[in-house]
Amino acid sequence: MRIVSLLVGCALLAGCSDLGFDVRSLTDLERARSRWERTRPNAYVYAIERLCFCPVEYIGPVRVRVQGDTVLERVYVDSGSPVPSGVADFFPTVDGLFAILADAYSDDADDVRVTYDPVTGVPVDFFIDYMEMAADEELGMRVTEDVVATGP
Repeated sequence: MRIVSLLVGCALLAGCSDLGFDVRSLTDLERARSRWERTRPNAYVYAIERLCFCPVEYIGPVRVRVQGDTVLERVYVDSGSPVPSGVADFFPTVDGLFAILADAYSDDADDVRVTYDPVTGVPVDFFIDYMEMAADEELGMRVTEDVVATGP
């Protein structure tokens, strides 16, 4: 987070013009993450779907139940079946979504398109094309069930 802030500060204050990413998008990411940190419930559930040419178990949608920073459960929305442990990390927490986007910016992805919830800051839909001329390295994700607080 500090590196991201430092890079944004460099671009805005020192006039850096060629950082390899769109500074406005990075600033949008920081604003959205700040909204999430202010509104984030201690316990929540939401569902996420991957948009990729993947086997069905890697697509979802998957309902993710979180307490604090710990994932309590990941289940497929359609069947209620638990997500196999080898696939579970493909369905992150909301904080994990922010990490994916921050990594895309720091890795100088060719294209990052994202829509944030205007109230909570949650990245509700995004598409990352890491290398324009490469095939099948893109990543897209979409929230299919909004974040709902589940505890105090």
